[in-house]
Amino acid sequence: MHILRSGLVVVGVLLSSRADAQAPPTFEAGKKEEIKDVKTVEWTAKGEAGLVATTGNSRTTTITGSANVTRKDKDNKLEASADGAFSRATVRIAADTNGNGAIDPNELSTSTATAAENAKIKLRYDRYLTELDAMYAAALAGFDHAAGKDFQGGAQLGYSRGLYKTKVHEVLGEVGYDYTYLKLATGDTASIHSARGFVGYKGKLAETTALEASLEGLFNLNTVTIGDRQAGFFKDARLNGMVGVTTSLSTKLSLSASFTVRYDNFPAPLAKFGGLPYAPGFEPLADKVDTITKVTVIMKFL
Repeated sequence: MHILRSGLVVVGVLLSSRADAQAPPTFEAGKKEEIKDVKTVEWTAKGEAGLVATTGNSRTTTITGSANVTRKDKDNKLEASADGAFSRATVRIAADTNGNGAIDPNELSTSTATAAENAKIKLRYDRYLTELDAMYAAALAGFDHAAGKDFQGGAQLGYSRGLYKTKVHEVLGEVGYDYTYLKLATGDTASIHSARGFVGYKGKLAETTALEASLEGLFNLNTVTIGDRQAGFFKDARLNGMVGVTTSLSTKLSLSASFTVRYDNFPAPLAKFGGLPYAPGFEPLADKVDTITKVTVIMKFL
């Protein structure tokens, strides 16, 4: 018998400085104990969507969405996830172009720009070996135009191990290999071979409140060249961290809050603005740190 569970986010708020094209790390329970009670094939599915739009004096549009589907049987787990964000804003600009110390009618204008435009998908397969051990493989793809990445894709292979478990606390560790291919807005491309390490925690703060946290590290094993810049061994280090709290308000209603931070020691160059080239010798770079703060109300219908 197939079991299908679904959830729909009815209210969502997303505050972001930008989102990288790589999926945020989550607690990947890669051990056989997770499916010890699964007798047949079990499916789960959930989705989130959010829209904030303002007009008049404040003109902004922000759209976010995500989806997750999981299939489990007694020895295997297959999970697919996707999410994205789009944000655009119009602001007033005043410039004293004639230098008279005041803003004339023809010196007040508006400018519209895209603040966030990104999407990513991930497909991961876990093969359970024992109650604590599993092998995993994953494929990832996405883009993040604000970070100067027209496309970012790759694959991961590795070993997952349950490190610690009690009735209320659980710690998981993973080691493996990561391959990332980048196609940048500047036209450059790069291939990055990295060692991957991951540690995840989940536990209960109270009977109805759960805490989840994780940290992923990717450390390049080859020299990465972007334009005239080079990052040697371990110099293109990338760190992805997340902490989230979910509390059940009722059997059908839950509140979730999370904070994600991403660090890239060798960021990509920014895309051109308005199609104009940068001055010779000037190559502005994307910020090294991105953060996402997310608050979501989830209602279960099935």
